[in-house]
Amino acid sequence: MLQTAHDPDTDGRVVFELQEDGILVVRYTGDITLDLTEKSGDILLQHIAAGIRRILFDVAGCTPVFTPVSVLDEVRRIGRAAGKEARFCYLAPENMFTRHFMLIEAAAFNDGINVKFLADENEAKAWLIGD
Repeated sequence: MLQTAHDPDTDGRVVFELQEDGILVVRYTGDITLDLTEKSGDILLQHIAAGIRRILFDVAGCTPVFTPVSVLDEVRRIGRAAGKEARFCYLAPENMFTRHFMLIEAAAFNDGINVKFLADENEAKAWLIGD
């Protein structure tokens, strides 16, 4: 089942697809505002309430129009709702990796939230379903 969220001002889009392996893939495309990120977080909370605990955020095709650190509160909101057994992985090209991503990863880890930033989709999925 596909779900979408859209920002008509920026034409940014978020598509949610629950795959057969139980991973919810969330693909961001276009210009993504913090507001759209928060709206997509509300949809994520519905999936979490339904028992989804493995989420892959594909951010390779988007341009965030906010600083990476400003999304930390949203990472915490979603991560805390999902609990310690949940895993979240952000799929992005290596040239998008910055110290901001390392800060988000470390801050989430300190809050007991399992978050990784990886560049390879197969590696990301393996980490998500791994023990």
